[in-house]
Amino acid sequence: MAAVTAAAVYLTLQPARQIPRLLIYLDKDKCKRCSMVISRQEFAAGLLVEGMDDWWKYDDIRCMLKDYIENSERVKVLAAAVFDYHTKEQLDAMAAYYVKADPKKLWTPMSSGIVAAKDSSVAEQIAHKHDGHVYSWHKIIEEVKKGAVTHHG
Repeated sequence: MAAVTAAAVYLTLQPARQIPRLLIYLDKDKCKRCSMVISRQEFAAGLLVEGMDDWWKYDDIRCMLKDYIENSERVKVLAAAVFDYHTKEQLDAMAAYYVKADPKKLWTPMSSGIVAAKDSSVAEQIAHKHDGHVYSWHKIIEEVKKGAVTHHG
């Protein structure tokens, strides 16, 4: 019994795996999906997958979302990150708010028209300025899935 208790105490005292920060080296790192050089922090994103030493990095949020959709059933995604459109602060992608607008009104590297914001009020302001709509993580995934049926890339 003491051995079981000791093992239980040992396991509960082990620190949870720390998620490393997503570090983007602008004009050096390339998008995992499209191979474009990442040149703007506010459009970048990343997925941390179990068994990988580094983040999968992306130049456009849609590239990350597409890889998440295509891979999340066969790999364990430990974390997803995006950057705030205005502050460039790293955000938990699953807690961020997304604005999707016509790419002619809201430019992004791969013409997705998708940017992220930390706060819903800021996302609403961006959406209003660019005639877009605000989405949660699950809703933006659904939007990207719908777009995959009608658009290439």
